Amino acid sequence: MRPILSKILPAFGVILFILMMGTIGFMATSSTPVEPIDAFFMTAITITTIGYGEVIPLDNNPVGRFFAIFIAFSGIGTFTYIATSLSAFFLEGHIQEEFVKRRSLRMINKLDKHLIICGLGRVGLKIAEELDKREKPFVFIEKDNQVYLKHRKIYKHAYGIVGDCTVDDILISAGIEKAEGVFVCTNDDNLNLVTTLSSRQLNAEVRIVSANKFPSFKEKLISVGADEVVSPHSIGGRRMAMEMLRPTITTFIDAIRREKSDFFKLEEVHINEPYVGQKLEALEIHNLPSTLVLAIRNNDDWQFKPDINTILKSESVLVIMTNAEEKAYIQERLSK
Repeated sequence: MRPILSKILPAFGVILFILMMGTIGFMATSSTPVEPIDAFFMTAITITTIGYGEVIPLDNNPVGRFFAIFIAFSGIGTFTYIATSLSAFFLEGHIQEEFVKRRSLRMINKLDKHLIICGLGRVGLKIAEELDKREKPFVFIEKDNQVYLKHRKIYKHAYGIVGDCTVDDILISAGIEKAEGVFVCTNDDNLNLVTTLSSRQLNAEVRIVSANKFPSFKEKLISVGADEVVSPHSIGGRRMAMEMLRPTITTFIDAIRREKSDFFKLEEVHINEPYVGQKLEALEIHNLPSTLVLAIRNNDDWQFKPDINTILKSESVLVIMTNAEEKAYIQERLSK
């Protein structure tokens, strides 16, 4: 509101000045004694062009008539300025907002393998912050227009949509058909349920991670298509217990999770086709001084601290602890 107030407030000040000047002027130019209230009323009906008639007679009073003309033009001009400023402000704001939304939709249509956040509450904001740090393009869907306006410019790699994430058309506008994953994190388990179901129906391959408040909804969410169900309250409770009982372990985990730290980080490595059927030794990870293979996951089977003779499969995912330099080396080797 500051831009419009900076224009309107001075104009209202001019109106007040014209009312005062007109009251004094009509009293001074009148050929007969005039009460202040009559002079003020004469000024008001002149600048608003109401035209009730001359409260103060101006017959045979050219000075008074010229003064009335001056007051009329001054007041009408100021009122016109206020009206046009208000109209331009709201009209331009609406047009600009529509332009931004349409441009955002065009950019979303070009995305591929992006992520979608349904609901920009406390959980959704944390997810958005994490994705933006990793420079991962994402689209957030938020029903509250004020929340959308507040956060649409905060994240460098985000696009926003105002709407209900349970509606198929909104999910399609967010690029659900080409998305890599969906975070369902509204503050209502029922909305999470419907959103998960709609997302799964629109894209059978997309990975869906849903939040839930009540344990009874976990099985329901999985049954309608959620790949994982996370309870922020349960995680928060476990984290607080770990901080009390095993503070060194939690500090260590936080250290290896930092994205901008020079310390080791936990990473996932997906096995490419040339290495399927070969031994872990073929990757030569065991020769890297700062890389440690913690586990191999084959679907739901885990193998911790795997031997170098372990056979790699197409579904194998390595969980390693490494630094940025050696991670780049591993990725380059896998791409050959």
